[in-house]
Amino acid sequence: MPVRYIPLIKAKAGEIVALDNLSANVAQRTFPLIHIGENIAASFSNQLSRAWQQPIAVDGSFNFRHARSVAAYQNLVNSLRAQGTPAIPSIGYADPPAMLAAASALKNQDGIALKVAAADIASVAGWVVQIGWSPSEVDLVVDLKHVSSFDVATFGGYVAGLFQQVAPAMAQFRSVTLASGAAPKDHGSLNYGINLVNRTDWDLWSIVHSRVPFELDYGDYCTGHPDLTEPPGPAMASATVSARYTLDTNWLIIKGRSTSGQYGSPMANQYRSHAQQIMGYAGFGGLPNCWADGRVQLAAAGTAGTSSRQKWSEIAANRHISLVVDRLP
Repeated sequence: MPVRYIPLIKAKAGEIVALDNLSANVAQRTFPLIHIGENIAASFSNQLSRAWQQPIAVDGSFNFRHARSVAAYQNLVNSLRAQGTPAIPSIGYADPPAMLAAASALKNQDGIALKVAAADIASVAGWVVQIGWSPSEVDLVVDLKHVSSFDVATFGGYVAGLFQQVAPAMAQFRSVTLASGAAPKDHGSLNYGINLVNRTDWDLWSIVHSRVPFELDYGDYCTGHPDLTEPPGPAMASATVSARYTLDTNWLIIKGRSTSGQYGSPMANQYRSHAQQIMGYAGFGGLPNCWADGRVQLAAAGTAGTSSRQKWSEIAANRHISLVVDRLP
């Protein structure tokens, strides 16, 4: 069976546009797992259902930690289902009882997604049976979180060894995904201009995938970071105007300037320059029917409507998902 891609993404408008503009072939191999942040727009479920009518997992753990309520989680899953999108509840192995109860109540014939840490691999199959689920209805996501500082060869061997020890149990799950993230949370440590940041998450999965005796799907945090905390308004107001573009082994990240201050520059001018640099960089394009690459070309030409942070989050996510699926076995 072809390897499936699970992008772990935020429940935000830019991600909806990225999903809506995937080619049919890419969408078919993509199973998004969306995370509800501290807040969620009232229009989100309607917009997502119009864009995505395939299975999608919904994770409310982060929202629960802030709101101390499962309401947003329940409402989003039920609303998506009512509009024809097969929404599958997702829960973390270490989530509190209130989240487990909510996820269990939401579980239907489409099953459930379960996120675990590497340390939980040995015990998760027994736990699933203990609470009354069948592994065959569970999409297991082993989430290693942020791995950019890890020695890939050493850690990859360690994770592969954990999987090898419990391979028969892993084979019982409906699917098993190894997920992690390596993109920087912000651009503070990057140099002004062009930066290449290694896609350690992809390297890590490639090592583990080659060593396990069962099907292992790929997951990552797209071009984002596992920390879902949103920066405060003042921080965003002074943030640099930067762009992310996914290449085979790296992210091409162009760090710009703020729009204000002594060295400030208008956002539209910076995004046009970023797009021109991306187009001139080796590795640009090369994907069939990639919506994001067409948007980069429009931005390079200074086309109206291509010069906001949300537009570039749409471009970044769509390009990343398209490239990942194209490169999967």
